[in-house]
Amino acid sequence: MNRIKHSFGESIVIYEGAEVHSSCDLGPFTIIYPGVHIGENVQIGASCIIGKKPKIGKNQTELSTTDKTTVIQSNAIICDKVIIYNGVKIGEESYLADGSLIRENVTIEENVVIGTYVVISFNAKVGAKSKIMTGTNIAGNMKIGKGCFFGAHVCAVNDNKPFDLKERSQQISAEIKNDVFIGAKTTILPDLVIEEGIQVAAGSIVTKDLRSKNALYMGSPAKIRNHEK
Repeated sequence: MNRIKHSFGESIVIYEGAEVHSSCDLGPFTIIYPGVHIGENVQIGASCIIGKKPKIGKNQTELSTTDKTTVIQSNAIICDKVIIYNGVKIGEESYLADGSLIRENVTIEENVVIGTYVVISFNAKVGAKSKIMTGTNIAGNMKIGKGCFFGAHVCAVNDNKPFDLKERSQQISAEIKNDVFIGAKTTILPDLVIEEGIQVAAGSIVTKDLRSKNALYMGSPAKIRNHEK
């Protein structure tokens, strides 16, 4: 580990190789690792970890990442106890609530809201102006379009290779197009597409492609709602 560049009292640590704009506000007990770039007017709460290296196993073997640079763009707000791994990109004016966990190489575009205790796994992408609510799990390699809404405790999975951590880049996840609404406690299985403007009712289980744009789906498995009376 590189030597410490700055330490404010005994509470905030910024390692050499990190760049934090002078206008930023950092909460106590926060750690900023090398390779982190934080833009103007960013607010980071207490006890956050920014730029953490991904490790696995009892021997803490470090996982390789394609990009070790973590970027938080201007006017973003990172609340308390947020952990952001290396290679993450967070767009302007995005908001990450308390306890959220953002794994390596995730891209969060501008004006995104991430709720409390949301987990976004490796290589996922969240499009601009999307909202991911409390307790939701976003699977690794998942792609979420612009203007989407995920209700609380949605679970998206990609467990087609659950025990092969070295093959994570090959794990297949869902692709969510723009302006999709996913109701609370919905489960989304891997290797499927949800088309633009679709609404999925709360508690549904999505097992295959949903292709009828702007339609309402519900149930287990999720099926298009019959509009006929």
